[in-house]
Amino acid sequence: MPISFAAPIEVIVLDIEGTVCPISFVKTTLFPYFLEKLPSELSALTYPLKSTSNSPVEEICSQFPENVRVSSDSLLEYTTSLVNNDIKDPILKSLQGFIWKLGYENGELMAPVYEDAIEFVTDLSKTRKIYIYSSGSIKAQVLLFGHVKGANGSPVDMNRYLSGYYDITTAGFKQESGSYVSILKDIGYESKQSSVLFLSDNVREVDAAIQAGMNSLVVDRPGNAPLSEADKKSFSIIETFRDLKL
Repeated sequence: MPISFAAPIEVIVLDIEGTVCPISFVKTTLFPYFLEKLPSELSALTYPLKSTSNSPVEEICSQFPENVRVSSDSLLEYTTSLVNNDIKDPILKSLQGFIWKLGYENGELMAPVYEDAIEFVTDLSKTRKIYIYSSGSIKAQVLLFGHVKGANGSPVDMNRYLSGYYDITTAGFKQESGSYVSILKDIGYESKQSSVLFLSDNVREVDAAIQAGMNSLVVDRPGNAPLSEADKKSFSIIETFRDLKL
């Protein structure tokens, strides 16, 4: 049965992985691609790194702790550890975004956004504002939506349907209610919280959004982390955006 809301939904905020595209895309495609390309990028730098450089990679990496900037090996070990432990480090996100940009631009990467998510964003953008909120950098978000795998296998740019983007540097961490309050203030909905809908696969993020006054639902896609019985009782859940009546 389609889920509807008491108050009209005027703004939609979307998570990315596990919500609009398979959670496996990040873990089995983007992360491995980054780790595959990283060694050659780091070995091309001159150590110790300098903060003023013509190299975008060196400029980003110079922000990492001083003790890991002494060699390509130490820097590779450090960044690999961050990736493997899924640490939401803003500097790492910038570095990943740069390397993914190269992959998107040369055609090695395309984002497998769900068909129902493509329809949802395309159709709803005509009457609502749609924002993205992800732990990945805003640059990485723009890249992903700029290179969506279309029906014919060619990349499609969906950024024209989106009103804005948020990440952990601009809004805060996604499991903290204050981050959603920050977004509400930024988009001018701090007094109309119930007119904003946040969709995510992560129950802690959904709970944080609800605490901030937003409407929020859990998106249960194939491959996502299993929901507990307690979660199923506590939250409204959809399996596809077609389950929504807006």
